[in-house]
Amino acid sequence: MLDRIEKDYGYFDFLFDKIGGKAKDFQEIIKLLIYNKLTNNVSVNQIPNIYPDEVFGYLGLKETPAERTFYRTIERIGDNFGIILELHQQFLAKYNLISKEQFVDFSSTYFEGTKQELGALGYSRDGAFGKKQITFGISTGINDLPTALTIQKGNVQDKKHFDHIFNVATKVLDKGSILIFDCGANTKTNKKMVRNGEYHYLTLKAKKRERNLARS
Repeated sequence: MLDRIEKDYGYFDFLFDKIGGKAKDFQEIIKLLIYNKLTNNVSVNQIPNIYPDEVFGYLGLKETPAERTFYRTIERIGDNFGIILELHQQFLAKYNLISKEQFVDFSSTYFEGTKQELGALGYSRDGAFGKKQITFGISTGINDLPTALTIQKGNVQDKKHFDHIFNVATKVLDKGSILIFDCGANTKTNKKMVRNGEYHYLTLKAKKRERNLARS
């Protein structure tokens, strides 16, 4: 799959060609990180120990990468997150891959460390209460292609986070698109924002033990 998306669309060159700089094997390491997520999903520091040399060679690496190489790549991606996201959206628009039906959802992930600036205590979907976390929002088309990603502090509630993901997603969404989200983001303010932007919504309306669909 990684080979096909690069061969047919040049996705990795489109996003990372000017970001990698002189970093050795930058795109190859990114492909390896994605490959790991799609297969065994082990911790980054375990990647050199889990996968055979054949996997590294298949992805274009001449030798087993050092652990620090992964973290340098991840750091570079983080430093250029805004640029990468914008390029990703440009890529989707270029190939007409943006669905008019978007599923908006929110989640969180925690840290073992304590130095992350965005880390804060909040409701943990991981069940790791007492550990700092970040929250993230994602908008995914009905075609399973992600359109937008936002990252906020760990104590940001879904109803507040919605404003951020909405602003990012609507940079490339056509007017009249429909945003589908859970009751956590269902507020009068958010629904008004959607309608004022000339979009539609489909959401859950929670009433005690009863859950109803609300749409516009």
